[in-house]
Amino acid sequence: MMHEPVYVVDDDEIVLLSVKAILTQHGYGVQSFISAGEFLQSAALDEPGCVVTDLQMPQMTGVELQQRLVEEHSPLAVVVVTGVADVPTAISLMERGAITLLEKPYDPSALLRAVKRGLETSQANWQQRMAAQEMEQQLGTLTEEEREVLQHLLEGRSNKEVANTLHLSLRTMDRRRRAVLDKMHCESIPELALKLGSTPQQVLQKAGL
Repeated sequence: MMHEPVYVVDDDEIVLLSVKAILTQHGYGVQSFISAGEFLQSAALDEPGCVVTDLQMPQMTGVELQQRLVEEHSPLAVVVVTGVADVPTAISLMERGAITLLEKPYDPSALLRAVKRGLETSQANWQQRMAAQEMEQQLGTLTEEEREVLQHLLEGRSNKEVANTLHLSLRTMDRRRRAVLDKMHCESIPELALKLGSTPQQVLQKAGL
């Protein structure tokens, strides 16, 4: 069972208790909130987890809550439950990354499946974000000369070609190449290219390379 929290947000206390009971019985750590505002004040928005929220709530709706999480770049996954759902609203929610929209009354098993998928998705997205942040930090440790070497190596050029282009001795070129790999915690340029992803140039641009 995953240890990430499941947040339940609903202005109907009976529904709130019911959903919390279902999830708790299946081993989830549940925190419940009577309003979206209360949730936003108390929840860890920058950590993985899943939010099960009602759609129609006073002050802030489920749609507005999801939009707020998007604006905060929160890794939290969102499962929306509602008694009345229209197609435009459902499409809008899904386009912004909602796991699913469940119409009341729903089968508890459908809720459990949605929460499980939400937690898996949230954890995967959070790990990718952490890896990307670590990679950008590592890129930031490179000197200007090392960045220049990296740029050429990622274009598929050999050590000798890069050395000639930058007017370096092979010894200096090898030293800078090793420094790049050490700082990026990689053993080879192919491994580094794989770490940077399918579009390494975009990563380099973000890091100012």
